[in-house]
Amino acid sequence: MVSNDYTLPSHLDGDGARLNLQHETFRLILDDKFLHAQLPSDFSGRVLDIGTGTGIWAAEFASMYPASDVVGVDLYEPALSPAPSNLRFRVVDVEKSWDLPENAFDLIHGRMFLFLLKSPQTVLKRCFSSLKPGGVVEFQEMQHPYQTDEAEVTPTLRFSRLRVEAAAKCGFDRSIVGSLDETLREAGFADVKISTFRFPIGPWMDEKRMKLVGEKYLQCLRWGMVGLSKVVLIKGLGWTEEQVVKACEEVVADLGKGKVYAPIRVAVARKGASEKV
Repeated sequence: MVSNDYTLPSHLDGDGARLNLQHETFRLILDDKFLHAQLPSDFSGRVLDIGTGTGIWAAEFASMYPASDVVGVDLYEPALSPAPSNLRFRVVDVEKSWDLPENAFDLIHGRMFLFLLKSPQTVLKRCFSSLKPGGVVEFQEMQHPYQTDEAEVTPTLRFSRLRVEAAAKCGFDRSIVGSLDETLREAGFADVKISTFRFPIGPWMDEKRMKLVGEKYLQCLRWGMVGLSKVVLIKGLGWTEEQVVKACEEVVADLGKGKVYAPIRVAVARKGASEKV
């Protein structure tokens, strides 16, 4: 049963291309790696990819580490074929029906996931339970709303703040990413390390790699602005679909103007080797 609380489109709604382009953007800021955490080249552990989306991260990771055993879970099963033999998918609503075994995974990965939960603290505690002692979690998350280091407040910034307000009225605290280190510690994790990055909206940064990040993320937003905004604005603020579409058209016309960026926080933490559930 798919949760009625989910506010974004899935790959089944035609959002797969945007999700895969978003994956490419994360690979760029992580220097073409899957994780910020360090893994041995012969890694052979059990991996949980939580909120797997199209399954692209799980599939590429499983191919890179053929001795690993990868499980991807989400509200929808990816239509991915062929999948590596060491990868399988399951349909799980992790807020409602967590049935994953305790002390089972060496690595748990999640991306652009926690801010979509009504109870991220509960899910993090469940991740802690399912992680083996000594295992690692990594969450790659966007901190809302968008930001700029300039004085001007652009239509893109205003709209981003409006979506945060609408999400709050739907019961989603999108500020959770800003306190991710504290939340992970409260869930029981140790050795929490937070790294910060930026997704520039448009190719306004000087470095060649970051220009490409900005171009790709700009395309992500142009493709997905209505889908990313519609449900939360209708549910949270009572807008009509026509109002959402009109507002999104105005924002899409503004995208790429000014030095606006999406803050990214990557959290890596560990379950203490001596800790049991």
